[in-house]
Amino acid sequence: MIKFFRKIRQNLLSEGKTGKYMKYAIGEIILVVIGILIALQINNWNDKRIKQKKESNFITQIHQEFLLNRIQLDSVGYYHLKGYKNAEKTLSMMPIDIENVNLDSLSNYIEGTFQNWTFNPQQSAINSLSSTSSFDIISNNELKMLLQNWNELVSDYQEEEQTSKAYSHNYYLPYLRQNISFINYEKSDEIILKHGKIDLNFLNDLEFENLVHNRKAFFKDIMNPRGVSEFQEVSKTIDRIIELTTSE
Repeated sequence: MIKFFRKIRQNLLSEGKTGKYMKYAIGEIILVVIGILIALQINNWNDKRIKQKKESNFITQIHQEFLLNRIQLDSVGYYHLKGYKNAEKTLSMMPIDIENVNLDSLSNYIEGTFQNWTFNPQQSAINSLSSTSSFDIISNNELKMLLQNWNELVSDYQEEEQTSKAYSHNYYLPYLRQNISFINYEKSDEIILKHGKIDLNFLNDLEFENLVHNRKAFFKDIMNPRGVSEFQEVSKTIDRIIELTTSE
């Protein structure tokens, strides 16, 4: 093709048709420029298609991960709230009438304050975007912002869970192990108050009351069932990310 155009130019020059040569040369330049522009546009289309495909793959992966995160957070929240309510029920019975109290019910309430659950979300897609600085591939600005802030939000929330867990392991459970029978706990998740070696007077000790109160306070910090909490912020963020990544 290049030889064909060169031959035309040479013929025009040899015939002394300078004017036609100039017009032809300009036309040829215009054709070259148009060809370059078309090639650039095709390349842009290809780049855009590749980027959209990559974004679509990330969106799908994020959607699936946050569906799992929704299930996990619901489970974790259930046990945190259960712990809060059982601590509240235990405190509502104080001072405890040791002679007449239903020990089975009280055992269930106290046992219900033991759980220490932590939220460990699926986030490989977000981590991949973060490690490669690829958040700009997400075209929805709201979704991009939520994903960029996700790790910090989860970290802040997990601090409350870890604080509650540390209190339980360092203070709450060691005290109870000194006063309650855990013989059947590993098999049936049941503690025993009806035991010959147990002095039930500990149930009315100020230390026990304070420990249960603090346990309730830590559960409240996590869930805050009557107000705003980071748990609720995590929950709302999960729901919004699922909504924004749902295919229409």
